[in-house]
Amino acid sequence: WAALAFGAVVFFAGSPVVMLVLDGFYHETFLPDNALSTALGALSSAVGIFFCLWANVELIKRGHGGAAVLGPVKLCRETSQLVVSGPYALCRNPMHLGIMLYQLGLSCAINSLIALLVPAGMLVFAYLLARFVDEPRLRRDFAAEYEKWAEQVPRFLPRVKN
Repeated sequence: WAALAFGAVVFFAGSPVVMLVLDGFYHETFLPDNALSTALGALSSAVGIFFCLWANVELIKRGHGGAAVLGPVKLCRETSQLVVSGPYALCRNPMHLGIMLYQLGLSCAINSLIALLVPAGMLVFAYLLARFVDEPRLRRDFAAEYEKWAEQVPRFLPRVKN
C-alpha cells in the first residue's frame, strides 16, 4: 500500500503542481475558454484515474504484486502471474494510458498549452519504461504466455473490437 500511495502522490498530486508552475512561466491557451473545455478535461482526467485504479486492482488481485517496480528499484513485489484481464485485456499498459489521460485532462482543464509538455513527457517516459524495463521482465518471467498476449493486445491505445 505504501508503494501505491507513493505513486498516487507523485503522479496525481505532482502533475498539477508542475503544470501550474509551467503555466506561470508561460501562459498560452489552446482551447476555447468555456465550460465545455473544462468538462472535457474533467472527463479525460476521471477516465485516466479510473484506468489507473482498475489496473492496480487487477495487478494486486490477479498478479499478486504491484506496479511500483522500475527495474532494480522495487517499491512492491513484482507480479507472480501475467495479468491479461480487466484493463490489461484492452492494452498492455493501462496505467500509463491512465496517467496520460489524467494529465491531458488537467492540461485541458487549466487550458495551458505549455502544460501539454507534462503528458508529452509522460508518453516518452512510458514508452521507454515499457519497451526497455517492463517488456523484457515480462518476456523473461512469462515467456510464451507474454508473447501471445503481446501479439493480441496493443501496447498503449486500446483496440476497438468489431
